[in-house]
Amino acid sequence: MSKIGIIDIGSNTFNLLVFCTKRKKKLYNTEVFVGIRKGTKKNIINKITIKKSISTLNDFKNICKKFNCTKIYGIATASLRNAINKKEFIEECKKKTNLLISVISGEKEANLIYEGVTSNVKRIKNFVIIDIGGASTEFIIVKDKKPVFKKSYSFGSQSMVQKFKPSDPINEKEIQIIKSYFKNNLTDLINSLRKHSIQNILGSSGSFNCISNILNNNSKTKNYQKIDNSLYKKNVSEKILKSTIIKREKIKGLSKMRSENIIITIILINFLFENKIKRIYTTKFSLKEGVLFNILKKNKKWQESLL
Repeated sequence: MSKIGIIDIGSNTFNLLVFCTKRKKKLYNTEVFVGIRKGTKKNIINKITIKKSISTLNDFKNICKKFNCTKIYGIATASLRNAINKKEFIEECKKKTNLLISVISGEKEANLIYEGVTSNVKRIKNFVIIDIGGASTEFIIVKDKKPVFKKSYSFGSQSMVQKFKPSDPINEKEIQIIKSYFKNNLTDLINSLRKHSIQNILGSSGSFNCISNILNNNSKTKNYQKIDNSLYKKNVSEKILKSTIIKREKIKGLSKMRSENIIITIILINFLFENKIKRIYTTKFSLKEGVLFNILKKNKKWQESLL
C-alpha cells in the first residue's frame, strides 16, 4: 500500500484526501458541496441527491486513479446513518461506482475527529474541539491533552436552518431563539466546560476554515491558526449576521456553499463566548485525518475498495 484515497461523505460536503503512505505525505485534498442533508426530507434522501452523490464519488475515484491509488476508503456520517433509505443509497453507489461505504456512529465520528484534530495541535493543551456538520455536531473536550468529554449531537448547520427557517438576514429575535435551543440542548457540554475550566475553542474544518479565510482575506489558510477576537466580532460575526445570503456570497473567503449555513456556526460560537469561552483556534484537520491515523496505525479494519 503506497497511495490511498479517503472519502468523507459528509452531510454538506464530500471531502477527498489522497495520501502517500510510504512518504507520509498528503498529495491532494478537496471538498465538493453535495448537500445530502439539504436533499433529505423526512429522513429520505431524494433521487437527485443520490445521483449527485454518485457523480461526485466517480469524480473522486477518477482523481484517485490519476494518483495511482491502490485503495479507497469511503466513510459516511450523520445524514446517511439517519436516512431511512441508506441501504438503497449504499447499494446504488456500489453498483454505479464500485466503491464500498462504511457508515459510522456518532460516537465513532467524535473519536475519529479527536484523533484527526489532535495530530496537529500546537501550543494549547486545554480546549473543546467543535466539528459542525450538516446534520450533527461533535464536541470533544480535551484537558491536559486527554479527552474528558466526547459527544455527537443530532443537530447540524443545515438541519438547524431547516428547523428554524430564519429570515434573510436573520433578526435578533431568531438569534435568541437559536441560542435558547443551544442552552436547552447543551447543558451537559456547558457543565463540563465549566468543570474543566475550558476557555479555548478548536474549530475543525468547514465553517471554521471559512472564518480563517475571511480574516486572512482569502490568502492561504494555515493548518492551525489563532483567531483575533476583535477582528472576529467586527469582520465575521457582525458582518455575517447582518448580511443576506446574496451579500454573504460576495464576502471574500466565504465559500458560496457555506453562505446560508454559516450563521449557525457564528451563533454557536457567540453562545459559547457567553459561557466562559474566550479564544478561538481553527484547524484544517478533521475526520478524514482521523481515519488516516487509524489506517496507518492499523487500529481498525476498514472496508476498502481496490482500484
